[in-house]
Amino acid sequence: MSSQPLVTVLVPAREEEADIAGCIRAIGAQDHPTDRIQLVVVDADSTDATVPTVREVASEFGFAEVVIAQNPARWASAGLNAGLQHARGDYLARVDARSRIPPGYVGRCLERLAHHPEVGVVGGMQVAQARTGGVVEAGIARALRNRWTTGLSRYRRGSTSGPSDTVWMGFFRTEELRALQGWDASVVLNEDYELNRRYRLDGRVVWFDACLRSAYLPRRTLTELARQHYRFGRAKGTSWARGQRPAPRQLLLVAAPLASAIVLGSLATRFGPWSAVAVPASLLALDRLQEHEGDATPLVRLAASAATATIGASWWSGVAAGAAGALTRVRHEHG
Repeated sequence: MSSQPLVTVLVPAREEEADIAGCIRAIGAQDHPTDRIQLVVVDADSTDATVPTVREVASEFGFAEVVIAQNPARWASAGLNAGLQHARGDYLARVDARSRIPPGYVGRCLERLAHHPEVGVVGGMQVAQARTGGVVEAGIARALRNRWTTGLSRYRRGSTSGPSDTVWMGFFRTEELRALQGWDASVVLNEDYELNRRYRLDGRVVWFDACLRSAYLPRRTLTELARQHYRFGRAKGTSWARGQRPAPRQLLLVAAPLASAIVLGSLATRFGPWSAVAVPASLLALDRLQEHEGDATPLVRLAASAATATIGASWWSGVAAGAAGALTRVRHEHG
């Protein structure tokens, strides 16, 4: 019998036939013994071959148990809670279907929680990685690696480890997670931030480990990217309108459109139609601010700039829609 603790790896998935095999293989490649890993995949009514793919690939490894749970509600928080009900491990790792965790991921997270009882959650860095050599997808991945255009989240920009307001995915002590009642099932998006917030309010440290660098496969097209970030923004706008205070780094995002409007207005007054050049020039300048990115072709840089504009416009449109909808509901409830 192994002395290693049993770890539940929980993977929420929907229509992930194309990407989930790599996720399962990355879990199976952990330094932690696979016979001490319980794999729980929660499927949200996929119509493709997500579930058969999971069963086939998981059979390549000697996992302690493979559980396929169902998530008829289809959103992540409900599915994660459904998976939590099946968890037998002393520890639980949330791993997204489009992620690729490094081989030492589970072991390093275990070490942090074992030696630091004040830490409640451990997470690492998200590194967007294109699947193919396509220009648009490469540009989207490049834009998502730019800390200046993705909300300054520590998990996208951090080079040093330390306490954080939130982390990507998350590694937990299972009983502590259950004591906090898991993820808030009423939160359709940004459920990780909401959970990490409750950990912090409970006096626990949310720990970002800069050595944990997991790949993330982003959306393939600008249209898919726009839909995703509109949903993110809408969820954030709803929570802010309901009284949740934004993190300090998020205040920069709140101020950015106003500052941009003031600058563009000033340029328009002075330079007239030529001021229109400022927008693409600014986007290209933001792309240049990235560190350690190396060279990219001009087309990839242009695609990254287009992706940056898409992220910003979609996210802010979502924030406005979410806040307006929440405030309207409040007025009706108190009217």
